[in-house]
Amino acid sequence: MAVESTAIVLTERIDALAAALRAAGVSPERSSMLLASAAAATMHALTLDALLEAPPKAASPARPAAARAPAAATVPLAA
Repeated sequence: MAVESTAIVLTERIDALAAALRAAGVSPERSSMLLASAAAATMHALTLDALLEAPPKAASPARPAAARAPAAATVPLAA
């Protein structure tokens, strides 16, 4: 429930930001960059809110080493 209310509040704030940018005469290009950043920040906030709201998962039973998936190969990166 908290995630939904957070989403509503943040959506209203992004709408208010868009209106303020239009009223201030900010160029459409600059407005779109600012609104894209605000939308990304909103998604991060909602993800964090959902993670904090979710009950913790039960620990999975330990599997023998032979049953585990092989580790990903490391790839050297050029500096």
